[in-house]
Parts: sequence; C-alpha cells; structure tokens
Amino acid sequence: MNDVYEHLVIFRYNVVIGSSTSIMGPQIPEETKETFRQHLNSYNFWSLTGLEYVITQLKSLVLSFGLIDRHLSVEQAVLLSRLEEEYQIQQWGNVEWVHDYDMYELRARTAAGAMFVHLSSERTAVKRKILQD
Repeated sequence: MNDVYEHLVIFRYNVVIGSSTSIMGPQIPEETKETFRQHLNSYNFWSLTGLEYVITQLKSLVLSFGLIDRHLSVEQAVLLSRLEEEYQIQQWGNVEWVHDYDMYELRARTAAGAMFVHLSSERTAVKRKILQD
C-alpha cells in the first residue's frame, strides 16, 4: 500500500520523495519544497489551520495530502500513521482499551480536521435566474 501511495504522490505533485534510515531524514530537493509550498499557498488561512491539525495528528505531510485529496480514507491514513504501533501490537499483543481508544481518538481527530479543511476551502455560489414574462 505504501508503494501505491508513493506513486500517487509522485503522479499528483510530480515530485521526488526519498526515504532514509537516518535520524536526519532524506534530502528533499528544492523543486519538491517549492511544489509543496505552492500547493499550500492555494489554501486559505482556515484551511491551513485545519491542515496543520491533520498533519499533527498523522505526523505526516504526505499522508495528510493523501487524505485531503481523497486518495486515502481516514481509516487508511490512521493505519499508515500507526504502522510502528500496529507492528508492536501484532508482536506483543493488544492492551484492549488503551490501544483501541488511542486508535478511535486519532480517527475522530483526523476526520474532524479533514472535514474542517474541506468545509473551509469549499466555495459555493447561488445564481438566480431572472424570469421574463
């Protein structure tokens, strides 16, 4: 699933996203930074506020863009953001009420942030027709 999503990001934004095993992270090309900067500039203040909230919840700009662009569902984005925790649960077992509560709370917060971005960036207009006799 990760490879599929990486290809969607490359296709959607035409950027190069690297990976790294270092604590410093990958080197991000200036063109990629500029592309994301331009994309973020297309949002209004309130949408950026909601997007920042979603990014904070998921701890990933890439997953947040995938969610906002409707390539990922809330459940998929949360699952991908919790890969380490999910691995630990499979390895050592689930503390039922703790892990489940964390997952559902993260889903609720992420869904609320995504809905806020969508609602604050929508534009609607009503045009009235002039009736002629």
